[in-house]
Amino acid sequence: MREIRSRSTLGLMAMAIGAIALPASAQLFGPGDHIIAVDPDVSVLSSYPDAESMFECLDQDANSKYLNFGKLGTGLIFTPAYGASTVQSIQFVTANDAPGRDPASFELYGTNDPISSEDNSAGDAENWTLLASGDLSLPNDRFSAGAVHDFSNGTSYTAWKLIFRTVKDVCENSMQIADVYLFTGSGGTGDHVESYFDNPIAVGTLKSESRYPCSEIPQNAIDGDVNTKHLNFGRENSGIIVSRGDGAAVVVESFTITTANDYPERDPTSWELYGTNDPIVSQDNSTGDAENWTSLGSGALSLPDDRFTEGPTVTVSNSTAYTGYKLLFPSIKDNTGGFPGDSAQYAEVFFDGTGGGCAADFNHDSAVDTRDVIAFLNAWSIGDSSADMDGNGVVDTRDVITFLNLWTNGC
Repeated sequence: MREIRSRSTLGLMAMAIGAIALPASAQLFGPGDHIIAVDPDVSVLSSYPDAESMFECLDQDANSKYLNFGKLGTGLIFTPAYGASTVQSIQFVTANDAPGRDPASFELYGTNDPISSEDNSAGDAENWTLLASGDLSLPNDRFSAGAVHDFSNGTSYTAWKLIFRTVKDVCENSMQIADVYLFTGSGGTGDHVESYFDNPIAVGTLKSESRYPCSEIPQNAIDGDVNTKHLNFGRENSGIIVSRGDGAAVVVESFTITTANDYPERDPTSWELYGTNDPIVSQDNSTGDAENWTSLGSGALSLPDDRFTEGPTVTVSNSTAYTGYKLLFPSIKDNTGGFPGDSAQYAEVFFDGTGGGCAADFNHDSAVDTRDVIAFLNAWSIGDSSADMDGNGVVDTRDVITFLNLWTNGC
C-alpha cells in the first residue's frame, strides 16, 4: 500500500532542500567507480644494486642476495660452468629482509643457444623452452630454504632462464632471492649445477611503465579528498582509465586537475582524452589499449605551482556518452626523469558533464538541477517505486536522505 505523504512533511523537505546549495557541477566519477592506472609506454624495468647483483644468488651463500627493482617479471639468465646438464628439480633460499619481496611464483626455461641477450634486457634473444612453472610458498623465516620443486625434463641444456612473475607483497619495491639451486635429480638429489662463475645477466619482462606506491593508488584521484593523491612512476604518458560502477554512459564535457602535496615538477603539463563503449578489460598498470578508443581531444595544462589547488577548467568538445574514459598526461613540468620529476602526480581529477545514468538526474533530462528535486518529490509523495533511492524495496524518508546526498554532490 502506498503511503501518502502529508503536506507538513513535504514542507519540511522543501525547507531542507532550500537550505542546500545547488550543485555547481556534476562530478561524473567518484568513490566506488572503477579506475586503473595505465601507461602506453613499455620498457624492461630490470635494475639492481651493484652489491646485490644476480651473481649473489648463484654463490651458495644465503648471506648474500640478488635484488631487482623491476620487481614483477624479473629474473636472470646464467650459463653454468658445470656444462650442459639435465636438470629435474629446483629450490630457492630466502634473503635477509622483507619477506614481501620473496618471489611468489617462478618460471624456468632452458636453451642450447649461445646467450646474446644483454644485461637488464628482456632476455628474449634466444630460443627458450619452458620447463617448469608454479606458485611458491617460501618461508617467512630469513636465510631459509623453501620446498624442492620437481619437474619432468629429459633434455640437456647449456643455459637457464629464471623469471619471477610475482612477489608476496606487491607493495614492496623489489624482488629478492638469496640462492637458487638447480639439481640434476628429482627431490634435490644429484649435482647442483649453478655457481658464482656462471656469467649471469639480469632480465625483466617488457611491460607498461605504469607503477605506483600502494599508498598513492589511482582511486585517490576521484575520492574527493585533495589530501590524497595518485602518483605514477611511469611519468610521461601515464594516466588513468575510469568507468562508472553502475555501468552508465556519461558525457564528459570538461575536467579539472587539483595539484597534489609536493614537488610542482611532477604536475602534468599536457593531456589527451579518449572515450570508449567497450567493456574495460585492460588491467591495472597495463598499456590501457585492450579497448577501442576514440580520441576526444588533447592540449596543454597550466597547473599552478601552489599545492592543493585546482587548475583551470579544460573544456572538451564532446557530446557523446561513453562508458569509459582514458585520460593520459604526455608531459610533466620536469621531463628529465630525475628526482623530483621522477613521477606524475595529481590530487584530484574532476570530470564534469552530463550523466545519462546519474541517479540524481531524476527526470532524465541530462542535467542535475532543481527540476530533479521537484520530480523526486512528486514521485516520493505518492510512494512511487522510482523514488526508492536506496533500493531496499520501501519508499520512506531514508530515500529522501539518499536522494539529497546524491543531488548535492551533483550525481
